[in-house]
Amino acid sequence: MPSEELDDTTAALIGHALVRYLVNEDPAGVARYVPDLDPTVVDDAKAARIAHTMVELLRNFSLV
Repeated sequence: MPSEELDDTTAALIGHALVRYLVNEDPAGVARYVPDLDPTVVDDAKAARIAHTMVELLRNFSLV
């Protein structure tokens, strides 16, 4: 799914879930690169940008 097909509401949900996952689970140890990451301060706009960016990155690697 191209990021332009991802509506902002869904993108915000995905972004929030990803941030919470990185803080709470983080099996790959990625959160150590952003030690001050706090899911409670990520607003919907930032969360949506995270999701749109992730979709674009995946598309660039031909994974989506």
